[in-house]
Amino acid sequence: MRSVELVRIEAGLHDWAAITCGCAWGPNRYSAEHIPLELIRRLEGDPQDLGTDWMENHARIQSNLMDPAVATTSLALAALAGRPAAGVRQDLLYVLGVLSGGEQRDVAEACLDVARQGVWLYYEELAAFESVGASAEAYELLSQMDEQAERLAAYHRVYRDRLPEDLR
Repeated sequence: MRSVELVRIEAGLHDWAAITCGCAWGPNRYSAEHIPLELIRRLEGDPQDLGTDWMENHARIQSNLMDPAVATTSLALAALAGRPAAGVRQDLLYVLGVLSGGEQRDVAEACLDVARQGVWLYYEELAAFESVGASAEAYELLSQMDEQAERLAAYHRVYRDRLPEDLR
């Protein structure tokens, strides 16, 4: 349950009540307080797969990043650092990637700056190869970081056979 503890700590560093959630379209404005609560609830349920609907239509709607995107990125990174099950890691890596690659470049860059803090977690995921999906998501996330191009190319030479065909 390290992931839950780390997410609780990280969630406490953000004023979720002051962040308008993406699900707050129209005249009714809702805070994003439910995002960390939903992630914690799912992590406490001993999941094998986390899914992404805890953040979809809240921090991101299609490819549009919403107000909670940066804080949600920090939650996903905290959960990943707790080393949950491989399916959960794959989902968290996917979340980190899509939030770091959204259409609003300024928000996406802020998300990517948060994601950069976990760079060695992504390389470890690639090297451990416990799940081809998680390894692929880690590789895709690292490929968004221009400063990692040389290192990622070196890892690619060693681990390319473990990646899906489209990433070889």
